Amino acid sequence: MRIERRMPPGARRRGFVVPVPHTRSGQKHVQAYVQTLRPMVADIAATLQIDRAALTQLDDPNEIGAVYLGAFLDDLGRRLTG
Repeated sequence: MRIERRMPPGARRRGFVVPVPHTRSGQKHVQAYVQTLRPMVADIAATLQIDRAALTQLDDPNEIGAVYLGAFLDDLGRRLTG
């Protein structure tokens, strides 16, 4: 069996990629992992006072990350000055 590289050497991948396994048990493990993370994301959004309804209109993950980062930096600035 011949194995090929999926990415050329030196190439960089942007963002976070979760490899989805093909087996049923592997897919269940990935689903359990994602279901565990969802409440944490909701808690972070509530703590930073982010309007999650407005985020559903954004398609680009970089824009969503920028909103979270901006809210975090604003919150950090408020804590440091006050």
